Amino acid sequence: MDAIKISHYKNEFLAFYEQAQAAEVQEEKRYTIWKQYYGFNPFRREEQREQLAQEMLNQAFPKYEAALSHIRNFEPDQESIYHYVSTIREHFQAYEPLHLTVIFFVGDFETDPFIEKEDNESYTLYFPIEREWNDVHFANELVKVVYLNQLKVNPARLANIAFVIFLEGLALHTSNRVITSEALGTGLYPWMEKCQLEPTRIMINIFPHLRRSDYKAIYSFTKGTGASGYQNEAGFVGWCVVEHLLKRGYTLPELLFIPEERLTTLIEKSLYQIMEEAKYIQSQE
Repeated sequence: MDAIKISHYKNEFLAFYEQAQAAEVQEEKRYTIWKQYYGFNPFRREEQREQLAQEMLNQAFPKYEAALSHIRNFEPDQESIYHYVSTIREHFQAYEPLHLTVIFFVGDFETDPFIEKEDNESYTLYFPIEREWNDVHFANELVKVVYLNQLKVNPARLANIAFVIFLEGLALHTSNRVITSEALGTGLYPWMEKCQLEPTRIMINIFPHLRRSDYKAIYSFTKGTGASGYQNEAGFVGWCVVEHLLKRGYTLPELLFIPEERLTTLIEKSLYQIMEEAKYIQSQE
């Protein structure tokens, strides 16, 4: 039986912001107020956790004024969340009982959503609300939750870059089907448009890194700039690979249930085929 809980830190953030705005306070004092009234720290497993949180606050604070209206107006839509989860499961034909807590928080305009697996086989999705809301971005994270839950995978143990590529691509394609009123060409993913300038180069350069599993590599190919100098090269390559697999006859349920130990080889083979096809097309032009 499913159990989906929804909560948010909106009121705690607004209490902090009101106190911080009430008087001109120095950064140290502001951080003390932040810890007292709000204190949500996404850097829970990072070294220098406190330092990173304070830097996050200092960089983000001047931007909060412009975002205050939609932060105040934010209200979680439980009906939509249940609907998205149900629709994603239908696409995947995956109905493993889901225990999920969704926590909405106010971040620093840079922190991405993230998922944690609890000891009792439940999952927690943390989703920032300081940026303008977009249904596709939220559905993208729910796809990952459904995938991880179905296969009982711990997101803290992402096997390697190939696995990240696969999960990102699967999430992008599935969420794009779930939210049918949106389209990739509307600027939803600025990194996608930039990566499309040099697709083959990005694939060639990411290929030697597919079996890497270190944090530096995973960060570089998602949040940072990868081997070709573009942001989220793993997401772009994931989109291309999953598109290639769907065109070759795979269904979303078939992709979902591919054993984790087969994924790296499948990604390598698919990338090789995509690059060979691109080479053939160029030779015909």
